[in-house]
Amino acid sequence: MANQTEITILQIARKHFVQNGFAGARMQEIADEAGINKAMLHYYFRSKEKLYHAIVIETLGQIIPKLAAALKQEGSLWERIERVVNTYIDTLVDNPDIPFFIMSELSQKRERFVLELKQRAQYFPAIKGLLMQITQEIQAGNIKPIPPLHLILNIMGMTIFPFMAKPVFCTILDFPEQDFGELMEERKVVIVEFLKSALRVD
Repeated sequence: MANQTEITILQIARKHFVQNGFAGARMQEIADEAGINKAMLHYYFRSKEKLYHAIVIETLGQIIPKLAAALKQEGSLWERIERVVNTYIDTLVDNPDIPFFIMSELSQKRERFVLELKQRAQYFPAIKGLLMQITQEIQAGNIKPIPPLHLILNIMGMTIFPFMAKPVFCTILDFPEQDFGELMEERKVVIVEFLKSALRVD
């Protein structure tokens, strides 16, 4: 279990890596913002590479187990979709820099990121279970035919993209950033109701 200093370092470092990339991030600047000296930073994380890797592990640890837990719970297709949407949005409201960090990681160190995902393969059957349930609902005539993978991508896009587009959205529409969290709370309902309207068979 990480102590508070370590947690603070990881939060600050992730912000620096998102803003400046791996090459541009400076250990001294991270230490200064964390309120510690550089020697203390190296005590917790011996190098910038090890710090970066720790952030990858911590970031995936914040998302994948929560998402898998939401998927594993029993219930109807709509109940499971609602839990997935709520889990994604709650996690990203609390950690709005996660999507930017993941995109940064994919652009800089894609192979390592994919390897980290593969090492968490024990969580993937939960997603396969949702895909199977979508297929069963289509075969039963309960929802309109849609390739299950596209439905998963639609759910991910509708939940994750708003956080990526937040700076543009707030600027163009002159929307207060402090109200964005409340907007995302409303979006939990909007997404599920939109999918029901689009997919339910009359």
